[in-house]
Amino acid sequence: MKLKCVPEDFVVTEVSGREPAGGVFGLYRLKKTSIGTLEAMHAVQRSWNLSPKSLSHGGLKDRHAVTSQFVTVRNGPRSDFTHELFSLTYLGQTDSVFGAADIIGNRFEIVVRSLSDSDCRHIQMRSLLVRATGFPNYFDDQRFGSMGASKEFIAARWCLKDYERALWLALAEHNRHDNGSERAQKTILRDQWGKWEECKQQLDRSHRRSIVTYLVDHPTKFRKAFALVNENLRGLYLSAFQSAVWNRMLAKAICTHNPSSIDAHGFSVEVGDCSLPFRFMSEEETSRWKELPLPSARCKGLDADIRNLCNEAISYYGMQLDQMKLSFPRDRWFSRGLRRTLIVPTDLQLTEAVDERYQGRRKASLSFTLPRGCYATMLIKSLTAHQDDQEAETEGDSV
Repeated sequence: MKLKCVPEDFVVTEVSGREPAGGVFGLYRLKKTSIGTLEAMHAVQRSWNLSPKSLSHGGLKDRHAVTSQFVTVRNGPRSDFTHELFSLTYLGQTDSVFGAADIIGNRFEIVVRSLSDSDCRHIQMRSLLVRATGFPNYFDDQRFGSMGASKEFIAARWCLKDYERALWLALAEHNRHDNGSERAQKTILRDQWGKWEECKQQLDRSHRRSIVTYLVDHPTKFRKAFALVNENLRGLYLSAFQSAVWNRMLAKAICTHNPSSIDAHGFSVEVGDCSLPFRFMSEEETSRWKELPLPSARCKGLDADIRNLCNEAISYYGMQLDQMKLSFPRDRWFSRGLRRTLIVPTDLQLTEAVDERYQGRRKASLSFTLPRGCYATMLIKSLTAHQDDQEAETEGDSV
């Protein structure tokens, strides 16, 4: 099975009720291919000579896809912008920034390739179950891009005030997303950690070198050095860790309903640092866990069962829920709120055809809408994963 063979095999369209109605913010539709949201916004910022804080968007869209989303620019030009990898279309003026709360959901059009006839039958059968009962609303691998080879979460060490280890993970640990230059820079730090003057002389100009420059004069002040890591990156570290703990909470809740995992359609999938169970459960089974809180010490008033679930999940990382908080720096914090445990896609459609890219194979074309914050790749895993074969051969990202 192959996913994301070409960007056109994964199309995402953001759905929102926001309409131009006058105001100081320009509203635009960003359409992009093979580029990340932040990279596209940075290019617009440079070309239009804008302050970074003047641009806003509701979320990050996949790089390896064809995506469409809304953005706002405070006092932005009332004109379009064209780039070889993206376009920005002016829609009119609006009175506030566009944010995550403005997103109703996302519409997906996805092609899964190189399927056998039995694969197609498997997907058809699973699609009936997903339409009826939904799929577990886990955070998927895209959320855990900051996790390196050790599978340690930077924010876990941050919460435990192990600032040196947090800094090492942020600056020096190899990551599968690193290009050659990035790996070379990290190798310098891995090989000479603590020899700050030597590191400074060998590193390229970057945020990494700026932090090392501070350490040259303050060689053991890792607490302050970690605070020099870009605050947006630190926000991503928090999101990744919180999402991993939430995934473990949902996994434990699912296993609570069925400890022996006896289910004709049950299977598990490796995501982040955890093996996550999938089951198609009845409404009666899921009534106890329709929503779970995003875990952190900020969670107040939890009933005993939910608090125990939180503590069981976070104990894997050597802490209790009350320790999942930050003392320094205080410019970022864990999110609060509830997340639905199961998602039933809207208008799930499935068609099959001969795969023109792979001789003798078939393809499945899927279209559906998911609420914001849900992962289409989790739905794909629900449709395609097997109990005895969870590996998917891909040309793009992992399924």
